[in-house]
Amino acid sequence: MNEITTRDNSPERTFTAEDSYAGPVLADVTCPTGTVYAHVDPAATVATVRVLTREDRDSAAAKAVRNTRISQTAERLVVVVPDMPAAAQQFGGMNFIGGATVINGVRYTGNVTVVNGRVIGGNAQHVSTGVEVYITLPAGSGIRSRSENGTLRASGVVAAIDAEATNGSITAETVGRLKAEAGNGSVKVGRVTEFIDAEASNGSVKVDQYAGAACRVRAGNGSVNLAVAPEARGRIEVRAGNGSVKLYGVRHRSDLDVSAKAGNGTVNKF
Repeated sequence: MNEITTRDNSPERTFTAEDSYAGPVLADVTCPTGTVYAHVDPAATVATVRVLTREDRDSAAAKAVRNTRISQTAERLVVVVPDMPAAAQQFGGMNFIGGATVINGVRYTGNVTVVNGRVIGGNAQHVSTGVEVYITLPAGSGIRSRSENGTLRASGVVAAIDAEATNGSITAETVGRLKAEAGNGSVKVGRVTEFIDAEASNGSVKVDQYAGAACRVRAGNGSVNLAVAPEARGRIEVRAGNGSVKLYGVRHRSDLDVSAKAGNGTVNKF
């Protein structure tokens, strides 16, 4: 295992796996506050990691970068970013902390009103954007991600994703097997080739192309948009508590077992 490069003049760490660890790997990432950018590159032979923050070197985010742990075995890459104090975190959506209102990473003091997505009133104060983790993986790799106040953005063709985000979103371009749980955030996927088990408690779920054999999607307070490819098969189960369900490509598909329900919303099949 290579040594982690530490830059004393800037809050950044990098890691490159040894050549003996070439090939697919499971990236197991814990980043309580921030964004994980994971990319599967067919040209990559080993995994690489870059951890940084846009904050100054004395910030809580910079300390978290410096204390990040990175290690790899033959089959697993582990990245653990320490948690940050609550006062320094970025929170998705709207939260109330210490008498202030935090909306999408900006702290407002005083009376605040949100009208059509526009914040009216209050005095805006900057809140840390947290830590950024950039990971490049060889073809055939998978991702396991855990976050409290952060986001996972996966690109390329990922073999499998198992992701949880309490206050944040989960997005992916193409994935074979997807298990995703977003508390206060959305789940968005370009293409699923094998199966999907996704839940958004307070957010929407959107899949541009589902071509798998098993689908279970739930949205508590949000909508579900699912486009089914001709090669999809098996059971498709979709639930929305407070939101609409739109299923594309299922009409006249007697080969599919489709179950779609919306508690306070409509179900449309196209």
